[in-house]
Amino acid sequence: MEQTLSREGLLPNKNLGQNFCVDEGVLRRLATALPLNGRTVLEIGPGLGGLTEQLLLSGATVFAVEKDGRLFDFLQRDMQNERLTLIHGDCLKTEYGFLPPDFIAAGNLPYCITADIVTMLLTLQPAGMLLMVQREAADRFFAKPAQKNYGPVAMVSQLYYTPTLLAEVPPEGYLPPPTVTSALVKLEARPDAPQESTESLLKFAAACLRMRRKTLYNNLTGMPDLKGVLLDMGLAETIRGEALTPEQLLMLYRRLNAK
Repeated sequence: MEQTLSREGLLPNKNLGQNFCVDEGVLRRLATALPLNGRTVLEIGPGLGGLTEQLLLSGATVFAVEKDGRLFDFLQRDMQNERLTLIHGDCLKTEYGFLPPDFIAAGNLPYCITADIVTMLLTLQPAGMLLMVQREAADRFFAKPAQKNYGPVAMVSQLYYTPTLLAEVPPEGYLPPPTVTSALVKLEARPDAPQESTESLLKFAAACLRMRRKTLYNNLTGMPDLKGVLLDMGLAETIRGEALTPEQLLMLYRRLNAK
């Protein structure tokens, strides 16, 4: 891969947070963590195509969204496969109506916008996710109430998915090497996931945590019957949003939105 970068003059773009994974074993492990044969995969940021190649070898039909025009042109020329569709664009601004309901999301996510991409993917609600992220970002999928990294992503992802930490990836697995350790995370859709949209619950969770040091009651001021609902749920008025379990968040959402 280093030879490819040199030959093509594709220096990693720091502004786009590009760190290319050069460990084929790591990429293969991520691409085989879920059964993909015959499935549709949305890949975020294919870069030089290392993960793309492994996804195709797993039998998937891949839609890969690449923002960098240099890499898009390179992939168009270098990766010809009837099961691969390349899309030149910003993954956060792309319309995904072409994806089937049971699609899988995958990608080596740029550190600088990982949170935005994960929130976007949760809103799309794929059937599963295979992500390579900074270890600190991976920890958010497993965070517990009252922990510093516990927020809307942790609350909502745990309601809809079962997360698994597959492996850590040291800096030397990347080009250029980042200053942090990365991680491979698998998220499988829960069979008992709520029927409510993830987008609605993400917005509600964000409202509950709008000011972390304020009480849940103060953050949700104006919601009808709030005091009575908290009382019925056995929650004190002084409770903070960060203390809610994902299940309590869901119950509170349903109670406050009941017709």
